[in-house]
Amino acid sequence: MDKATLRQQTIQALASMPADQKQAASQQLYHALQALPQWRAAQTIATTLSSSLELATQPIIAAARAAGKTVAVPQTLPKRQMAFRELTDQTTLKTTKFGLTEPQDGRIIEPAAFDLIVVPGLKFAAGGERLGFGGGYYDRYLPRTQGFKVALALPAQQAEQPSWPVEDFDVLLDAVLTAQGEK
Repeated sequence: MDKATLRQQTIQALASMPADQKQAASQQLYHALQALPQWRAAQTIATTLSSSLELATQPIIAAARAAGKTVAVPQTLPKRQMAFRELTDQTTLKTTKFGLTEPQDGRIIEPAAFDLIVVPGLKFAAGGERLGFGGGYYDRYLPRTQGFKVALALPAQQAEQPSWPVEDFDVLLDAVLTAQGEK
């Protein structure tokens, strides 16, 4: 299946997921993430400020902060690049033209500093393959970090094998956490 069609199908599946099912699956994923030894050992983590379609990342951010971890979120830059800025109570946030919430200030965390990166995407295969949103931002960023790369896949985002073309530049994730429920 081509990537554009699969992206649209996955977006529709996520949008039509019943709220109670999404909430239950999300709770399973938060618990699975926090049970990872890499989470417990991590001092600096990267995640996103989620959209309403995605798994909510606010509970991840809150748990990381409560555990004394440094949290950073992405800011898009020209030429499909991004930087991760430390997220604090003083961080100024702005909604971009794409509807994403991003930091406008704060200390930039270098790629080598991340212990764990919660990687977003639309579809994830069991072997660590990832279908992103199509901008290529993470494909450019992930090769620059050695942090543990993990995805949290809601049922609509899970695949045993990739049904999309996997490119040479695609970085495999170290783990794809899944939640039980209908696919």
